[in-house]
Amino acid sequence: MSPIELGTSKGQPVALAVGQANVSASQSDVQLVGNQGDGYTMPWAGEIVGISYGLNAAASAGQLTVGPTIDGTEQTDPKLTITTGTSGYDLAARGTARFAAGARIGAEITTNSGWNGTTAELDVAVWVIQTIEGI
Repeated sequence: MSPIELGTSKGQPVALAVGQANVSASQSDVQLVGNQGDGYTMPWAGEIVGISYGLNAAASAGQLTVGPTIDGTEQTDPKLTITTGTSGYDLAARGTARFAAGARIGAEITTNSGWNGTTAELDVAVWVIQTIEGI
């Protein structure tokens, strides 16, 4: 079997799923939880190339922001600002949000006091491309 080459992951983004039920108001930099806790440990270096979300119910007031995290630090791009929508996405330019092998990738949210989508369930996908080398 031949080794995987550097170009193997090109164009093959992977979605890392996290979320929160009952998105309450007045949250600040709260880490979202997925099936691996508050982030996924990356076996290879790579970069975040996008973020998308879905809410099962729309808010009619207030604001929710969502940003991907690298080792618990929120990135400024990509980033979502949600008011009354139920789905959307944002993309980052290549090279904007790079991470090293072993980094934990996740997402965090902030809601203002006016956010009234408090019964909504939020699903977030952080889209990454990993540079697969050495296997």
